[in-house]
Amino acid sequence: MGILSEGKTKRILASSNSNEIIIETKDDLTGGDAAKLETIPGISIHKTTQTVNVFKLLKKEGVETSFIAQEGPASFRCSSCDMLPLELVMRRYAWGSYLKRQPSLISTVDKPHRFEDIQVEFFHKHAVITPPEVEQAIQMEEGEARKRYLKNGVWNPHVYTDPLLLVDVEPWQLHHPKQPVDRSKALLKIKPFLSQSEVTSIIQDIMLPTFSILEKAWAKISSANGAIALVDMKIEVGRRKSDGKLVLADVIDNDSWRIWPGANPKLQLDKQCFREDHPLAQVASNYELVSGLTKQF
Repeated sequence: MGILSEGKTKRILASSNSNEIIIETKDDLTGGDAAKLETIPGISIHKTTQTVNVFKLLKKEGVETSFIAQEGPASFRCSSCDMLPLELVMRRYAWGSYLKRQPSLISTVDKPHRFEDIQVEFFHKHAVITPPEVEQAIQMEEGEARKRYLKNGVWNPHVYTDPLLLVDVEPWQLHHPKQPVDRSKALLKIKPFLSQSEVTSIIQDIMLPTFSILEKAWAKISSANGAIALVDMKIEVGRRKSDGKLVLADVIDNDSWRIWPGANPKLQLDKQCFREDHPLAQVASNYELVSGLTKQF
């Protein structure tokens, strides 16, 4: 099987069926917008197990996905999709970069702010490059931006990865992902590549159901510190090549969410422990634990 493309943490392999591909997970973790990279032997198996268990649950509950079947310990087969360059984020708790965009919102380790309604946000996967690096702001695929503007683990200050995307205006607006939004000062404005009805469908038929189903699944899993809270998560969507339908695609694993036993931020089981430079042995142990827990879905 030939490699169609290769990213930071996975490879896309060709399949004998032209409408299908195989996603093969790598033993790599990245953090800080790819500024940090570590290889942890065996973690690919845990991540694949998590994704397979999640997608099986979502398909059972009626969410349209690209997933077909597990192929090997670190790979699975899925429908070939034209992926949208978007990261779609759902939040039950205010945490992480959200608080930098909403500095007036109080959410602490002792009392994290919980939203009554699930919050949804769109982020663009292509970086925005701004003057003086270029004459006028442009977008660039993140891999290319990484080659040009990531030096010794530090991004150029005029490069904004994963910019916040406002899709309730036309043209769409791209904003700094870690600063309060000022709609009069967008980093860049772009032509919409989805209709408003497609945006609504992505939110109502994919984002909200996905979060609700997984939130309930995690809440049923008990730990020594109480039920596990799904804090937030990100997903990706693609247009299935066989029929043009927008479906949940790519992967959902421990890199994709925040999960806190007993809704306690100090007890995180997700990738955040890697971002915060916990020992790699602890990171591997958490991924193995989460892999086992998702088998209860």
